[in-house]
Amino acid sequence: MKRLILFTLVLLVAMSGFSQKKAVFGKDPKIKNRGGTNKTYKTPKIDNSPTDWTKTRLEFMLGIGPTAFLGDLGGQDGPGKPFIYDFEPTQMRYGISVATRCYLREYHAIRGSLSYGRLRGDDATTDYPNRKYRNLNFKSPLIELTGNYEFYLLKPKTIHFAGARTTSIFDGNRFGIYASAGAGFMFFNPKGQLNGQWYALKPMQTEGQGMPNGPKPYRRLGLVFPIGGGVTYLLNRNYTIGIDFGYRWTSSDYMDDASGYYYPNDEIEKRNGKLAALFANPSVLLEDVPDPDWYTENQPRGGSESNDTYLISKITLSHSFTPSITNKEFKQKKRKQKQSYRNKKKLRKKKGSKNRVYDNKKIKNKKKKFKAPNLKFGKKRKKNKIRTF
Repeated sequence: MKRLILFTLVLLVAMSGFSQKKAVFGKDPKIKNRGGTNKTYKTPKIDNSPTDWTKTRLEFMLGIGPTAFLGDLGGQDGPGKPFIYDFEPTQMRYGISVATRCYLREYHAIRGSLSYGRLRGDDATTDYPNRKYRNLNFKSPLIELTGNYEFYLLKPKTIHFAGARTTSIFDGNRFGIYASAGAGFMFFNPKGQLNGQWYALKPMQTEGQGMPNGPKPYRRLGLVFPIGGGVTYLLNRNYTIGIDFGYRWTSSDYMDDASGYYYPNDEIEKRNGKLAALFANPSVLLEDVPDPDWYTENQPRGGSESNDTYLISKITLSHSFTPSITNKEFKQKKRKQKQSYRNKKKLRKKKGSKNRVYDNKKIKNKKKKFKAPNLKFGKKRKKNKIRTF
């Protein structure tokens, strides 16, 4: 009987120990963190706004492409026509530009650009007799400074992970379409060709500018009013490639040095020389002119009904200045911490206190830099202790 009771007690003790071990091993293990609270990792959050256009609102843009003059010289066969109907492809030249674009709203932007190009026109390209035997030609450099407003009909959309600097999701569309209009300034300087050499035309007063009963001298600086549009394609979060089309109205009709009527050629020769007289009426250099009376006094030398215009088309590559992905809340928190530390530092200087105040816990754990002791030979040096905060 005693043996049975003793065996029962031993069995109960063994069972209680096993249940305690089971309870211990059944719990999730705790991970000790030496630096404080345990770190938790969550899935990346997406920014509140579905599109992050504010992250790339400022862009730098380069462009290169052809230019085409639409004025009184050259053109298609027939009388001069407005807009692009008198476009002559053989007289196209080049243009380059640099620009800065800033998005005021998601679909609204302003763009400032500086452009340089070349313009060209020649009556030899047309078979219309009145223009062909007029025999005028010109070339001119073009410097243009403009400001444009852009309205986007379609714009690429991207979704970015908050806090990440390299992760972005394209929302199915990389294309953009916009229309633009603006105003600016331009500089031109027409030159004419004779026997393979080029001469500046403005000083020659080829239409009697500034002479008695002649028109006023024109200025080589004028206003320009661009209108156009373009398409863009988003390559990645910072680079965009596009094509920009622009049609320019100008405030001048003398970009090709032809606008009004023929002035008496002998008066131009007396005042400015024989070379000026030849540029005023170069039809005398051609043979078999159908009717020389077309190019005499008071006959139309250019089309004064409308001012000169030109086209500029460019292939553009733009790069956003600002990083496309940021963590705004984290940056604001760090900025507040820095400002708080500066304020406390200023307060400490005013009070003259030697005690240091720290907001960052990591600084407290750092050790003070060791200072070299003052060596006094002949005396015992005291042990320099490293003081910790």
